[in-house]
Amino acid sequence: MSLVATTRKLSISFFEYVRDRISKIGKIPSLATIIREKSFGNPFGWSW
Repeated sequence: MSLVATTRKLSISFFEYVRDRISKIGKIPSLATIIREKSFGNPFGWSW
């Protein structure tokens, strides 16, 4: 899965995410953190 597809699936703007990473603002959590947080509420584990 590409970064664009991942951000889209997580309802995050790709451009905002990349800008946040490049400028090191830190306003948007890492994708790993967002995925982990979303998976806690999902009983399907990694298959979300």
